[in-house]
Amino acid sequence: MVATLIILRGNSASGKTTLAAQLEARLPAGQTLVLHQDTLRRELLHASDHQGTLAGPLIETLAEFGRAHYRYTIIEGILRKDVYGEMLMRVKASFAPHAWSYYLALPFEETLARDATKPQPFGEETLRRWWRDQDQLSEDHILDARSIARLADQITQEVIEDE
Repeated sequence: MVATLIILRGNSASGKTTLAAQLEARLPAGQTLVLHQDTLRRELLHASDHQGTLAGPLIETLAEFGRAHYRYTIIEGILRKDVYGEMLMRVKASFAPHAWSYYLALPFEETLARDATKPQPFGEETLRRWWRDQDQLSEDHILDARSIARLADQITQEVIEDE
């Protein structure tokens, strides 16, 4: 079995979680492990999102579990370069050459509009505080503000063609 990694990064309210769900729905049933940074860090570990957070080692360990047991592993989250960058590069290397990394590079105004559609929006002040401009890893494929469905189609096509 070829194990494939898909990393989805970007600012808050850029569509990462929705995109991960759409990818999971398009990939073969029961063959995808989705790792949500927010769930692991905030709800499981109750950890901060700064250098030394335990979320990094946990994500790395779970990604390796995914590599051993699932055809597809998706990691999604803000995944700040300064906190998670080195770990993400190690995980990508372990899945090579079947590793894809995407960065949703939306303008702040677009993330603000998307945030407003959520049942519990964070609001402009919080989004500005969390905003990370140009936080891409050097190997990220940059995604624009197209619809999430179109982005999911694009990624699915790229990943399946790679197999």
